Amino acid sequence: MIVAGAPATGKTTLARALGDALGLPVITKDDMKESLAEPFATGDLAWSRRLGWAASSALLTVADRILASGQGLVLESNFRRGMADGPLRALARLAQTVVVVCRTPDPLRRKRYEARAGTRHRVHIEDAILADWNSDDEEFLIDIGTPRLIVDTTDGYSPGIEEVVAFARGGTR
Repeated sequence: MIVAGAPATGKTTLARALGDALGLPVITKDDMKESLAEPFATGDLAWSRRLGWAASSALLTVADRILASGQGLVLESNFRRGMADGPLRALARLAQTVVVVCRTPDPLRRKRYEARAGTRHRVHIEDAILADWNSDDEEFLIDIGTPRLIVDTTDGYSPGIEEVVAFARGGTR
């Protein structure tokens, strides 16, 4: 299962809830990025983006190994359409895969991002990201040819968590 969406749409929270409900490990890009950053000094936005690229590569490698062993997982990141399509399709060939995309209106998404600024790991350069903010989340609406569900995370989940779990189990909606 893949959980995707723009920053501050609730991807990680939903991914962890789905992992708990489905009994699957949850692998997130931010966990990878934060772990990779530990031995290094904090850099600028370009450094953070390079580190994000490395974290994404590690994330996909770990997911490949887990799926190739016959196990399932919940994979979470702000996958970008056009960049992540090929690697995600390759993973989808290893196991039944569904995509859940989190969405929320941009003003709320930005407000959430601003609220968490300074509360997260030092690898997240929030001020620089906010200065370079893109209100258009279309690039995060990945579609890799597997069943896909859009979840509105404006106020909880719509459809509800039970429906998202059922979608994940059945692969259809």
